[in-house]
Amino acid sequence: MANEVVYAGIGDLRVAEVLGQEYLLLISDRNALPNHPALLYVGDISGRGSSTIKVPHIGLMGYDLLAQTGDGSLVANTALADGSTTVAVARYSKSYEASDLAMLTDAQNLINPQAFAMDAVISGAMTLTSLIADVVDGFSTTAGSTGVDMTVANFLTALGFLEVNSQGAIGAGQAMALLHPQQLADLRQSFASASGGSVQWSQDAANALPIRGNGYRGQIFGVDVFSSSKVPTANAGADRAGGMFVKGGLLWADGSAPVTYGEQVNIGGKLLFERDRTAKAGTTAFVTHGYLGVAKGLDLLGVSIITDA
Repeated sequence: MANEVVYAGIGDLRVAEVLGQEYLLLISDRNALPNHPALLYVGDISGRGSSTIKVPHIGLMGYDLLAQTGDGSLVANTALADGSTTVAVARYSKSYEASDLAMLTDAQNLINPQAFAMDAVISGAMTLTSLIADVVDGFSTTAGSTGVDMTVANFLTALGFLEVNSQGAIGAGQAMALLHPQQLADLRQSFASASGGSVQWSQDAANALPIRGNGYRGQIFGVDVFSSSKVPTANAGADRAGGMFVKGGLLWADGSAPVTYGEQVNIGGKLLFERDRTAKAGTTAFVTHGYLGVAKGLDLLGVSIITDA
C-alpha cells in the first residue's frame, strides 16, 4: 500500500506542537509585603514641589528629663535634639513590547493588555519589597555570624538589641522581621531542636494571610516574620542579610503618576500603565511606571541579621 495520509506526512498542514491549556509561571518571589505597623509610610510627593520628603527627628515627649534645680535658681536651657531622614522617590519602569503577529496567534490568551496590567500590579508591589529588602541590611547593629546558619539564639539576640536600642518593650505585632528563605529554613531547623521543643513558633499563617500577605510566615516572640528572596547577600555572597525593625526604622514614600491621555490607566492610584503603539513596526508596548523611595529612619530602631546563605 502507498500514499496513506498520516500525521507524519502532513507537516505543512499541522503545527509541530500544540500548546497545553495550562501554563507554568517561571519561578519568582511574588510575596509582597503588607501595610505593616513597622513600615512607616511618610507620604506622596505628588504636587509637593520636590521628589524628596524630609522627615524630621525631634527629642520631645520625654526625650530629656527634668534636671534637679536649686530653689530660686535659674534653670539652664536644654538643647533641643533634632535630626532628619530624607526619602528620595525615583522612577521605576518596565516595558513589554509584542508584535501584532505574536498577539493574534496567542492561543492561550497570555499576551494581552489584561495580563500585562495584572503583571504591573504584582511587579509594582514586588519592587517596593525589593527596595525595603535592600535597606534592612544597613543597620549599624547586627546579629548573627558570617558563614553560620541562623538560629533561635540569633533571633533572640536581634530582638534583645531592638528592645534595648528602642528603650522599651516591644508589643506583639509591633516588630517585623524580614528574612531570606534560607535564613527562615535554618531558623525553623533550629526551632526543631531548641530547648527540647519548649520554644514555640506560632505559624497560624493561613488565618493571617488576608491581613499579612503571602510572605507572612508566623509570629515568633511577638515578632511578625516575613520571608522574601529579595533579601540581599552580604560578605561577597557568603551570607544573607535580613533584618528586624520597629516603626521608624524604615521609611517609604511614593508618587501618584498623572494620567494625561487616553492610552493611560492609573492602577491603584499609584502605578501608571500605558500602551505605546509603533505602527511602522507593527508592535505595541505595554509600559508600567511607579515612583517609589525607601530609606533607613532611626538607625537604632532596626537590627540587621547576617547569617549563612
